[in-house]
Amino acid sequence: MSPPLQIADLPATVHLLAVEMFLLLPETILPLVLSDPGVCELVETLAAEGGYLGFAQPHRPEAGQKRPSRFYDVGCLGRVRSLERNDDGLHVTFEGTVRFRVLELLPPDGEDALPRARTDYQEFAHDLGEVEEDLEGWDLEKIKAALLEIGQRQTPGDLSALEAKPPRQIIRMMAQTVPFAPEEKQALLEARTFRDLLELLFQLLAVNFLTTTPDAPLPRVN
Repeated sequence: MSPPLQIADLPATVHLLAVEMFLLLPETILPLVLSDPGVCELVETLAAEGGYLGFAQPHRPEAGQKRPSRFYDVGCLGRVRSLERNDDGLHVTFEGTVRFRVLELLPPDGEDALPRARTDYQEFAHDLGEVEEDLEGWDLEKIKAALLEIGQRQTPGDLSALEAKPPRQIIRMMAQTVPFAPEEKQALLEARTFRDLLELLFQLLAVNFLTTTPDAPLPRVN
């Protein structure tokens, strides 16, 4: 077993990939299909070097910009877990490792390259290890079962792979995939502790889907 990651092991500068539909959170994975040749080449190079890519929500790009030049201040560091080239692009699965704060945006390496950022991980160092938290009042196993039931109703199929995952991962996957507004998703990403994430997630579910009835379609979770 490899030793746990330390802050000193992490890059001080990372390339930033803009994500809008989904979040990348610690303890989650994010499968993507990349088609931009420059981005594909960069990701393959990073994977060969065992490197990382930063994921951050963008602010809207200015008129005429191909890629955003402004991002939210907190993102998540992703490491390539698997990749494969197909006719439709580069299929990559990223694993969330630790959140970071953007200290400074740096110029891209080239005209078509991804933006870069100087990053700091210190305030999120607890993402790198198990931290005991007071979760009194939250039955994680029951929450996991309820979320899996929603997933089964939305997308019938074999959920055995998800059933084997610990409740924390299932809950983070829900936070990762529900189509909240960008500000709400960012608040989930920046939640200080897992309990904070839990409380905020259920507040947002109540606010966004308060009018959902037993006979109405449930919010889609991809």
